[in-house]
Amino acid sequence: MEINYLDHTRSGWLGRQPKRVSSAAVILENESGEVLTIKAKYKSYWALPSGIIDPGETPREGALRETMEEVGIDIHPEVIEFVAVVNRCSDYAQTYQFVFRAPLETKMVDHISLQASEIEAYALVTKEQVLSADREYGEVLRYWALGTTGYIEQVLGKRSDT
Repeated sequence: MEINYLDHTRSGWLGRQPKRVSSAAVILENESGEVLTIKAKYKSYWALPSGIIDPGETPREGALRETMEEVGIDIHPEVIEFVAVVNRCSDYAQTYQFVFRAPLETKMVDHISLQASEIEAYALVTKEQVLSADREYGEVLRYWALGTTGYIEQVLGKRSDT
């Protein structure tokens, strides 16, 4: 079917296309090379501060908001940088996760405030710990430990790294 983008059929065609949920995560890394990980109550593994991007939010805004909500760290928008987008396919959905990085200052760690309804613990971990699998980590943390950036394709089992 030929699509004329100048007529009303465009909106109907777009409406029939698959929709993808997107999430955003933040790599908060200190000068020693440790990253802040969190253990959500509803996940079996440790992950980065992350979550679903709300309607009307940009990925950067979602990353900043989720970090504030989950660990109480207010990141200045000028210091956060884009690292990767992960195209994640699972039995449940196909999603995009936008991954950002920001410095983790010592004073920030001293003021971590976990979202009691969702987060049960946090830990600072090294790349070596993640690669040795000293505990169960989400796949995005493995990408960080390997230094993978840019566009990443990830096939998941029956779990989500959101």
